[in-house]
Amino acid sequence: MKNKLIQILTTFLLALSALNLNAQTVFDVEMVFFKRIGDLHFTGQQEPITLDETEVSEYLLADAENTLPEGYALLARNERTLEGVYRRLRSSPEMRPMLHIGWRQELKDKNETPWLTFSLQDEPEQEGLEGFEGVIRLSRNKGLLLESRTVGYKEVAESLPLEIETSETSDDVELLDLPFATDSEQQPEESNEKEELMVQDIQMPDQLGGFFEMSESIKVKLGKLYYIDHPTMGLLVKVTPYQASLEEQESLN
Repeated sequence: MKNKLIQILTTFLLALSALNLNAQTVFDVEMVFFKRIGDLHFTGQQEPITLDETEVSEYLLADAENTLPEGYALLARNERTLEGVYRRLRSSPEMRPMLHIGWRQELKDKNETPWLTFSLQDEPEQEGLEGFEGVIRLSRNKGLLLESRTVGYKEVAESLPLEIETSETSDDVELLDLPFATDSEQQPEESNEKEELMVQDIQMPDQLGGFFEMSESIKVKLGKLYYIDHPTMGLLVKVTPYQASLEEQESLN
């Protein structure tokens, strides 16, 4: 009998949870996108990676006009909850936040939910990748499904051939063979200058270049902060149910 009661209670709670999800039709989605900076040495795909035509849409985030689908609205700054996270990222020597934005949307089935597109470009002199093209969407698909895909890129610097000047004198050859010279074996000042130039020529160039992709599909739990990670970039996302104010509720009656 006890086991049967537990089974009935579990079934009731699951049904209640599903009912609450169906009854809740409006959600707030907030995201912080950042790129990694510092000593990065990755070589990405040389051929361009592009977003699929079915992903790219006319609905733009981080745009001057912020074109959004019907039933969507941008969150005001005082409605966002990740402001502290964004500030901590700004103070980090390893990360550079590129976008902090949030929106309110009606929940629809996956096949009825459009992608939201964002395009970001950093200053060329900044560390890390230069540009990003991404899409993101929240939909209903046996629960809450969050999907995202981002392509980051940086122009690949052309590697110059190593040119080491050699001298016909035996003194220069000996200098290459001896990493350190004693006082009695010190070479003329001109030879030391040549050694410094040769060391500079053989230093490794910046290896960060090409195209990089970060994608993820997540079954969302409300109120949980999700971290989508990549060696060159990252995305923080949080989904919360929207609670209408009394004024809004009265206006709907």
